[in-house]
Amino acid sequence: MTRYQWKSEYGWFLLFAACTVSFSLVQDVIRPQYTGENSTVIYFLGVLPNFYPAIGLPAFFMILLPYFASKKSGLAWLHGKKHITAMMISAGGLTAWELQQQFTPNGVFDWHDVLWTLICTGCFYLSYLSTCSNSENG
Repeated sequence: MTRYQWKSEYGWFLLFAACTVSFSLVQDVIRPQYTGENSTVIYFLGVLPNFYPAIGLPAFFMILLPYFASKKSGLAWLHGKKHITAMMISAGGLTAWELQQQFTPNGVFDWHDVLWTLICTGCFYLSYLSTCSNSENG
């Protein structure tokens, strides 16, 4: 593992950690205590729990996927495009989670959550493009 790859893993982990803390803060502290009537704030407090995982989970998979992408496992193709694989796993899982909520007793399905999951997956891609060079994929 090169020095740049080591620093890159720290960066992806830092992004994952920041998104995890932000998700918990919004979900457990800010949303329950907000008593205002501003519809814009209410809307964003509703979609932020989809925003943070859609950015944080691909960052986590950027760290995890290279450990599965060995030549022995037959999954070496994962290493070259791990950002795409990480985004597909994350967006697919989060969208499936949102879709299954319409079949659970207390679940609340919202198309806006699905939309923001996809938008924020695109934000992760932009962060990938801005931080990773062409010579190194992650």
